[in-house]
Amino acid sequence: MKITDLFALGSRNLMRRKLRTLLTVVGVMVGTTAIVMMISLGIGMNESLDEMISQMGDLTVITLNEHAYIIDKDGNYHDGQNTLNDELVEKIKQLDGVVAVMPQLQSYNYTFKITANKRYENYASIVGVDPAVLPAFGYELEAGSMPEPNDKYFVLFGAETLYNFYNPKKVIRDWYKEHYYDDGTRKPPKVDVLSARLQVFGMTWDYNTGEEKVFKKRNLKTVGVLKLDEQNWETSYNIYMHIDLVREMILEQEKFAKVKSADSTAYKYNTIKVKTASIKDAERVQEEIKQMGVMTYGLSDYRKQMQEQQAATQYILAGIGAMSLFVAAIGIANTMIMSIYERTREIGVMKVLGCPLYAIRGMFLYEASMIGFIGGIIGVGLSLGVSYMFNNVEAFSSALGGGMYGTVTNLSVIPPWLILMAIIFSTLVGLVSGYLPARRATKVSALEAIRNDA
Repeated sequence: MKITDLFALGSRNLMRRKLRTLLTVVGVMVGTTAIVMMISLGIGMNESLDEMISQMGDLTVITLNEHAYIIDKDGNYHDGQNTLNDELVEKIKQLDGVVAVMPQLQSYNYTFKITANKRYENYASIVGVDPAVLPAFGYELEAGSMPEPNDKYFVLFGAETLYNFYNPKKVIRDWYKEHYYDDGTRKPPKVDVLSARLQVFGMTWDYNTGEEKVFKKRNLKTVGVLKLDEQNWETSYNIYMHIDLVREMILEQEKFAKVKSADSTAYKYNTIKVKTASIKDAERVQEEIKQMGVMTYGLSDYRKQMQEQQAATQYILAGIGAMSLFVAAIGIANTMIMSIYERTREIGVMKVLGCPLYAIRGMFLYEASMIGFIGGIIGVGLSLGVSYMFNNVEAFSSALGGGMYGTVTNLSVIPPWLILMAIIFSTLVGLVSGYLPARRATKVSALEAIRNDA
């Protein structure tokens, strides 16, 4: 007997009891739909979580702070102190998956001032960085020019820092009118930094005489204004300059204050940012840095914690879907056993005619797998329809928590791999469910089958 004959015979047998076959297929369809929807809801939750966290910053960036804290698995904060220096920077650069490392130098002990056209002043929050790595961390300009790697006298203004310029000779009586029009819109900055003559210098006061001490003034050449990023206060409220220039200004003030070299902060970084190639790399690199004895912070920490909290819910959802498919598997097995009882004489005749046992077994396995396959395809189609309603019908989306975490994402996500896996899995369920009935069919005695039927 040819294999095509077996498939044709199996297909006819399925159509012989249409209602029973249909009900069994419906069971598989329900089980497949349940599993696909439960998994798709879990994927949707994870994507919504990633989008929410990505709005807070870059998931592939790890931050090391001098004054650090870590969050344990219970959500508790622990304070600590990191030593951030060039030695640590070089070690981190050697780790696999690290794209760029950006140490940041900022002094909280000394005052720096930027002047514009010798008229306006800005007491700046200046951060020293290496201009060569700025593009890797996603710094984007609103206006002006980005510095070249060897450009020592560049300045990048955070969007909000432009409004910090003021005229010290002018008395401001109404702060609101000074910065806003009557209709509530904001006035433009007083200084056009792109055309102004900018100088930066350190300064201090002699508390005995009250006199101001001004250190060497340096002209700033390349000027840029960073795009306003409401999710990242650093790029909005900091002013970035070359790390070597900031170090020089710190050393000037430390020399004046007679600070010992051992106590110098010029070579101790406040922050080190590490850019990795992917989220998985960020998680692995973060663990490797922790093994160096350095406490780290990354948005992946929050992601991991929230995923762990969601895992329990996803397990419950997956369990519900698995139970549905398990019931469907029992239905397939029951259908095949009933089919054997009804076709006992047919099996006996096939044996008498010399049909091999593997062919009889294969016929029943084919029927069972086809039930699983057809149910899987219909289940996937139904899942796509339900998923569409969840994502696009406002009543469903709102009732089921669409847009969770304040993001606009799909509640249910069914990727192509899930469709393929669902069909394959439902087919395998049918195949496994039909194995014992198919094996039982091969053990039917041909003579007894014909005699009993007669």
